[in-house]
Amino acid sequence: MDTFRTFYDFIELKEHTKHLGEPLSIGLVPTMGALHKGHLALVEKAANENDIVVVTIFVNPKQFNNSSDLKQYPRTIETDIALLSAHKNVIICIPNESDVYPKDDPYSPINLGILNDILEGKYRPGHFPGVAHVVHNLFHFIEPSSAYFGLKDYQQFAVIREMVNQTQLKVRIEGCETVRDKNGLALSSRNFNLNEEQLKDALIIVDTLRFIKNNKNRFEIDHLLETAKGFFNKGKLTLEYLDIVDAQSFEKVNKLNQKSVCCIAAFCGQVRLIDNILL
Repeated sequence: MDTFRTFYDFIELKEHTKHLGEPLSIGLVPTMGALHKGHLALVEKAANENDIVVVTIFVNPKQFNNSSDLKQYPRTIETDIALLSAHKNVIICIPNESDVYPKDDPYSPINLGILNDILEGKYRPGHFPGVAHVVHNLFHFIEPSSAYFGLKDYQQFAVIREMVNQTQLKVRIEGCETVRDKNGLALSSRNFNLNEEQLKDALIIVDTLRFIKNNKNRFEIDHLLETAKGFFNKGKLTLEYLDIVDAQSFEKVNKLNQKSVCCIAAFCGQVRLIDNILL
């Protein structure tokens, strides 16, 4: 189906999808732009599982607790559109803030519980309420059958899952494996702000996660984390957090006898990077 188009508001987008025929399954890939192979992998999965794919490009101000972080977030709209044009069943939507957050906003805030108190929730206050808000409204206005998110933002996926559960929106959400470069560094739009040397320095993140996984049976959790932090600090990045939590509840774990996830956040210069590994 050759449907490639770009829209700048939800009304025209919905009119267009209706004219394509009924019923069509819509796979949604929400993004903030600065697209890379990780995003394209989500698009390809969505295309394989749906009649059409809607990719939104919207840098959401509500999920930035740091104004300078919002200002430096890479914006590459023309390049993004060119990358997506290879997928003929893709529709791009680039809404304005007033479209995403209208006066008669359909969202009622939810209680995110522990997800809003630890890891990203702790270090980026207001971030996850902003994520839940924007994703809810995208679901509300676009009405996708399914939506696709990368698991590099593992906690974010849990937030979206919780938001869908509480609001009872009829959308299937899919978490997709993190796409990495040849050296193992998780692909991220923020990587656009790193030079070659910094990209090499940032490998200490994935090396530390591998260290955790390879040594998880050798040490108690607290000792494992302290040893891993010492390993990390041999590199050039500044650690913000490194912790292991239950992969479902996000409660702190005392023993690695359950499905857990190790999450990390660190600064490479002024650029904040996150990653995780399942244990």
